Amino acid sequence: MSEVLQITSPSVSKAQKREYDNINELPDEVLISILARMPMKEAARTSVLSRRWKKLWTSHPYLVFDGSNSLRGIHYRSEQVLESEQFKYLNWVNDVLESHHDAAIDEFKIRFYLDQCYQSDIDDWVRFAFGKKVQRFELDLSSSRVISHVQDSGYELCSHTLHFQIPLSLTSLVLKQVRVSGEVLENLLSNSPFLERLCIGASTSLVHLRLAGPSLCLTYLEITACARMKSLELDAPNLLSLKYSGQNIEIRFIEVPNLAELFIGGMFMETCTRNYFLPLVPTFASQLQKLVLEMRVDERKMKLFEYPILSQLKELELQVRARDHDSLLCLTSLINASPSLNQLSLELSWSKSYTRRRVMKVKRHHYNLKEVEIRGFVGGMVDSEFCIYLVENAIMLEKMSIDPFTKNEKGGGNCFKVERARAARVRAEDLRSKYGVEDKLVIL
Repeated sequence: MSEVLQITSPSVSKAQKREYDNINELPDEVLISILARMPMKEAARTSVLSRRWKKLWTSHPYLVFDGSNSLRGIHYRSEQVLESEQFKYLNWVNDVLESHHDAAIDEFKIRFYLDQCYQSDIDDWVRFAFGKKVQRFELDLSSSRVISHVQDSGYELCSHTLHFQIPLSLTSLVLKQVRVSGEVLENLLSNSPFLERLCIGASTSLVHLRLAGPSLCLTYLEITACARMKSLELDAPNLLSLKYSGQNIEIRFIEVPNLAELFIGGMFMETCTRNYFLPLVPTFASQLQKLVLEMRVDERKMKLFEYPILSQLKELELQVRARDHDSLLCLTSLINASPSLNQLSLELSWSKSYTRRRVMKVKRHHYNLKEVEIRGFVGGMVDSEFCIYLVENAIMLEKMSIDPFTKNEKGGGNCFKVERARAARVRAEDLRSKYGVEDKLVIL
């Protein structure tokens, strides 16, 4: 980009000037296509080249306003600093929208912490994007660093803001920390025949949601951290993937013939019981190919579970919170209920316990399991016991990777975590030598 901006300098060579002249001879449509491959801020900088270039960038089809980095380092009590950053962000967005001339946009993203004080501005942005026939729309008003405001003070997406020519062109809709009701969402979906992806996060206004209809194009649905949600009803013939993490709610699966991926977590997984959660699964158990569970090890409760046969399940990912006296062997029943399982991923987070127990032994052969990934490995009795079980019972095991860090810990950590990781790698090497898995074990 810096080379482009230097073209008008007297010091540039004749060859560079000829190159600039050649580019300048291209039609507007081609130049706009080139600019569309650049980040919006970089494309805007080309406006200094000439009068013609000043207008070209204003047809950029991807309007991405990601201001989340500017929130880093702002203490949650520094209200004046926060307000100053919010003022800058509003001016940035409004200036760009006032300059934009194209009739349609492909993508519109807002990523910055804003609350209901900015309701009017955000309403205008929503109207702008939908009026431009936006295809991918994201409104992410969340910030983990700004915690002094309660969620009920957030921006509310209302039905009167969405009075547009229908049908809408939406293919993807992402709303985070936006108060939006089930009624508004259902209305949006009924007028969005091309919508394939819907993600709702941290909405305090979402209580009941019903997604139904033969014309529903939705293939991916994600609902997380909606604290007041009570029910979800799905009659979605094209739905391929569902992620739900949050409160214990009623989920009714009316018709989901193509559902292949399921993620369940939060308090819903914590409080589910044998009489509630498990009866849901058999309705689509035979078609699931990937299952992700966010859970806490509870041996007493898990012994009551009678897992349905997940005959097509190829990938199983377990995000487990465990104490250092628990046994992960209670997970083997779920693995055993997945006869076609090919990949197992286990991520562990630990809490301290001073209870002691003996090492346990379980024998259940798994004939298709080939790849195992374990993150958060510390090399204690609990995770070593589970690794030994897999080495002895996964007949076709080709690779087991062990990582002392979880995904969130990647990139290092404090001295304690680094030392813990070093000790874990030493213990993993002990497993390698003791159980003869030299060629199968990968220690990260």
